[in-house]
Amino acid sequence: MNQKRQPPYILSIDAGTEAIKAGLFDLQGNRVASGSRNYPTFFPASGWAEQDPADWWSGLVGAVQDCLHHARVAPEEIAGLSADATTCTLMPLDAAGQELGRALLWMDVRAATQAQQIFARGDPALRYCLAGVNAEWMPPKLLWLKENEPERYAATACLLEFTDWIAWRLTGRLTLNLNTVTQRWFYHTPSGGWPLDFFAAIGLAGLADKFPVDILPLGAVVGELSADAAGALGLRPGMPVAAGGGDAFVGLLGQGVTQPGDLGVVMGASNVLSALAAEELHFPGIFGSFPDAVIPGLNLVEGGQAATGSLLSWFKRNFGADAEAAAIARNISVYRLLDEEAAQVPPGAAGLIVLDYFQGNRTPHTDSAARGAIWGLSLQSGRAQIFRALMEGIAYGMEDILQTFRRHGFSVERIIASGGATHSPLFMQIYADVVGQPLSITREPEASLLGSAIVAAVGAGFYPDLQTAARQMVSIERAYIPDAHRHDEYAFFVRQYQETYQQLRELMHKMNERSSKK
Repeated sequence: MNQKRQPPYILSIDAGTEAIKAGLFDLQGNRVASGSRNYPTFFPASGWAEQDPADWWSGLVGAVQDCLHHARVAPEEIAGLSADATTCTLMPLDAAGQELGRALLWMDVRAATQAQQIFARGDPALRYCLAGVNAEWMPPKLLWLKENEPERYAATACLLEFTDWIAWRLTGRLTLNLNTVTQRWFYHTPSGGWPLDFFAAIGLAGLADKFPVDILPLGAVVGELSADAAGALGLRPGMPVAAGGGDAFVGLLGQGVTQPGDLGVVMGASNVLSALAAEELHFPGIFGSFPDAVIPGLNLVEGGQAATGSLLSWFKRNFGADAEAAAIARNISVYRLLDEEAAQVPPGAAGLIVLDYFQGNRTPHTDSAARGAIWGLSLQSGRAQIFRALMEGIAYGMEDILQTFRRHGFSVERIIASGGATHSPLFMQIYADVVGQPLSITREPEASLLGSAIVAAVGAGFYPDLQTAARQMVSIERAYIPDAHRHDEYAFFVRQYQETYQQLRELMHKMNERSSKK
């Protein structure tokens, strides 16, 4: 962490899947201090995922207070703040502004049936997702809520994304942000905004009445930090709070991706691959393109994997007890120990293939009913082989997405990665070898945290636009170069990975239908 102290400072908040983080940055993108608090996720049924807003707020307060404690700066030296969060994470409020139960987390795919029904209508609004509607998105989730919890749906007077809920708690103003409503709620600026006919056709007539009126682009000022929020956080009231967006897409700014040709990969619990295009384009196997979602005048193109870091966490949690004990004895992290073991296994993991669809597939198949698989197991298969196979399967998923881009003539000239996985040299080299392109790594590994600082700096008036702020605040630290021989070897395994889905698709759908019944 860079310890340069050059006020004024910017405070950023990154609300991820497992934790909420706060970071204090100077205007050159140097992180001065940070804080983090975990919160739980609840999984009431297969494919369900929920979080409690009370945990969000207590985590946010704790993370900011920890950050300020480590920073030891005067509150008046902090000039602005912004927040990003997971998406599509929905928080319904009643007419009094009270939260109606737990939030539906982004990874919640209980609405797989509704997603399929919506896609079958073939509405022009589905330009964003020509391979299928993702059950993670707003319309299927709200249709599920209306059909299965009609009282909660009827009581919903205001629907917010997690990001906008944070902005509301900080300022008292109810808004939506253009970033998330464009890439998760089917808002389309060139067509005039909300697709009201589409909502009515799928059974959600009047849905837009539940939305706040104001929709703000990244960096616009939502309002001033309220006295109540400032008191809880230990900040000065009145500082500008800038509109944020989805964590991965704000992270795009934190990677310096502000022009066509670059692709950013935010590697967290899930992987989000994002790029910018000069023209609006649509083809099966991607999400988008989403006009003006990040940079005005450019189109966001998205691919994604629903379970990546969360898949490694799942393995560690369920099968890594011995590894955890061994790591503690050596005073190293359990992931470092698992990496050391996996590094001794040759590419291909002794014939193991992992399909990383443990929480469905985002792209290129957009199949929320798909599930994970591990095959090729033998009595030789041990912890090291399986852990390497998990990393390789995740990398195969990324290559599957990039191949989809290439087939449709979308060029990726440079890949920039950030997030927790970048701490593993083995994992990054596997990625580079599988995709056959260098992976550049940003100096600041928390791209979303830095991205929110960039947004806050623009909202506070220090930079005229997001591109200028990103150029000043983002630095590339190093690059992983692919090995040509290993890339050629991995091509065989990528094909087996792709064929696995085709062979198992119908079986997975039947099993998911059975297991999802309550």
